[in-house]
Amino acid sequence: MVRLIRYFLLLAAATAGLAWLADRPGTLTVDWMGYQSRIGVFQAVVLILVSLALLWLLASLSRSLLLSKQSVTRFFHKRRQQQGLEALTSGMIAVGAGDRLLAARYATQASRALPNEPLTDLLRAQTAQLAGDRKTAQRVYEQMLLSPQTELLGLRGLYLEAERGGDLVAARGLAEQALKRGAKLGWASDALFDIQCRQADWSGAIVTLAAARRNELVSRKDAERRRAVLLTAQAMDLEDKDPAKAEALACEAHDLAPDLVPAAAITAQEEAAVTHVPELSHDVLEFAALHEVGRHLTGG
Repeated sequence: MVRLIRYFLLLAAATAGLAWLADRPGTLTVDWMGYQSRIGVFQAVVLILVSLALLWLLASLSRSLLLSKQSVTRFFHKRRQQQGLEALTSGMIAVGAGDRLLAARYATQASRALPNEPLTDLLRAQTAQLAGDRKTAQRVYEQMLLSPQTELLGLRGLYLEAERGGDLVAARGLAEQALKRGAKLGWASDALFDIQCRQADWSGAIVTLAAARRNELVSRKDAERRRAVLLTAQAMDLEDKDPAKAEALACEAHDLAPDLVPAAAITAQEEAAVTHVPELSHDVLEFAALHEVGRHLTGG
């Protein structure tokens, strides 16, 4: 309503101004480069106003065309994004279902629609893994390392590839690198701890376990039980080389987990050696300790 009133006021003012000029005739003479032109003041003003109106109309049309082009561009961009997201969703479902051909088709569609989307790279890598193309999967995961946004995702993917290939050295290095980037990464902490146990790196496993406990990745009860198992394994390794230290480690393990049979057995054996009581069978002791460590590693 306000705009309509403003429009009528401007129209009335323009009409009044033109009427005022019409009642006061005059002539304008233009002399430019030897050419002379005469035009009435009224006609000159009308010509200027018409020219301004045409310029305004041209500017409005240009702006409308520009906005229309931007709208069309946004429409197609939004449509492409929607198609890419649909391809990502369908592709992930296909990977989960084990449909290699369907996953490959959706991965191609997602790569065209959303080439810079991290999930597109993940879909490509998982599709390659599903097809048994480990080289492509590894290459995609290595590309992820170049971006801070996808670096941890790439590290996890490369770790899983190293695990599948049985390369514990590479898997351990990747888990350690991931922990440096994120100390509270549960998968990296569990992976490093598991590999250290498999490599009989008991000291390293104890350090990793302590860090996991500080970051609340493992409960206090589980941490104490695992530490007891690791101390027992250390005691077994030192039993012949350093019996005193072995006994100290076994005693600490027994304090942490009184029901841990191998720790109690080692302690009893060292005490028996001091009092000249016949020793427990070393084979039985070793079997018991290894069984306890194995039970921990398998989650038993």
